[in-house]
Amino acid sequence: MSLLDSIKRAVSSLVGGKTPGAIIGIDIGTSAIKIVQMSRQDGRAVLDTYGALALGQYEEGGVVGQVTNLSAAKLALALKDILRETNVTSQTVVLGIPSVSCIIFILPLPATIEERDLPTVIPNESKKFIPIPLEDVSLDWYIIPRREESGVESRMVHESGDEAKISVLVVATLNETLAKYADVMKESQLAMNALEIEVFSNIRSCMTRELFPVMIIDLGASKTKLSIVEHGIIETFRLENRGANDSTLAISHALQLPFAKAEEIKKEYGLIPTPEHPQVPDIIKAQLITIFQEASSTILAYEKRYNKNIGEIILTGGGAMLHGIKEYAKEHFSADITIADPFSKVEAPQFLSGVLKATGPEFSIAIGLALKDLSQ
Repeated sequence: MSLLDSIKRAVSSLVGGKTPGAIIGIDIGTSAIKIVQMSRQDGRAVLDTYGALALGQYEEGGVVGQVTNLSAAKLALALKDILRETNVTSQTVVLGIPSVSCIIFILPLPATIEERDLPTVIPNESKKFIPIPLEDVSLDWYIIPRREESGVESRMVHESGDEAKISVLVVATLNETLAKYADVMKESQLAMNALEIEVFSNIRSCMTRELFPVMIIDLGASKTKLSIVEHGIIETFRLENRGANDSTLAISHALQLPFAKAEEIKKEYGLIPTPEHPQVPDIIKAQLITIFQEASSTILAYEKRYNKNIGEIILTGGGAMLHGIKEYAKEHFSADITIADPFSKVEAPQFLSGVLKATGPEFSIAIGLALKDLSQ
């Protein structure tokens, strides 16, 4: 079996079982690599080590914070550097696959279809949602259960006319991405124990047992992922081609500053006005408003279709660490606004609590990946 075939088999399982020992969650983003190592002690997830490394320095002429498109060899070099700097000890790795390399959609199918026929039916029906040849992607799917009032789950989720339907969550991942990540891991001399699409890791690390629909806004460097989740199941997923990096670029252009200086100002002050740079908050808000409007449209469509209200909006990703973003989000949404605190699910030294809470949104995917195999 080829290495790519092994990866395809690994990615076909969205939910992993409990794994003993320490686990490393690796999130390779467009601007940084984040890793978290956890171990299970007396039934609890314990933080062993964590760290982040900017990828801009590995690109010729690059700077910290910028979006990159590094080769597998350079990503492997960066990964080996951060593994060394954080003194990881485990060889068990769960690697995140970026949602931007996937097509995620809900496929309605007749409830009369037998499960043994799904491997044939789903690829055929998925062609209308996937704008590239099926041989260029790896398909995974999950039948979304309906939570009945009695608490009993069923495959029957809705009716269309007289025909009962089931809903199937389908994920199509680019084989090109899987092959590149295989090369990164091989170059880094790491085994590929499991893979997971990052959106599922976010659900695991950011949510608890909410009894109402929740929107997760993942503000990445180059993209923003909008997910509506109910009872741990993705109901809606949308990708906005705008991220935290766009705010830095806008500051850089407006104030005629180098990118590195603009990034520094953004991180230090965010949406808090200062005498030295009074226009910076408005520059950032002009970028955020597009994202928030898209999120509002997504929420409105969901609430109208399902007659349910979004009870909470969770902001996560590096962009969620922006000073003042929670207060600004409250001006645009009626739901409760929460900044993700994924480290709250992990035991760590008390003296690190403040730092971990502040940096938590940036590590939500890495933490979710590690928790995947530490979960009961």
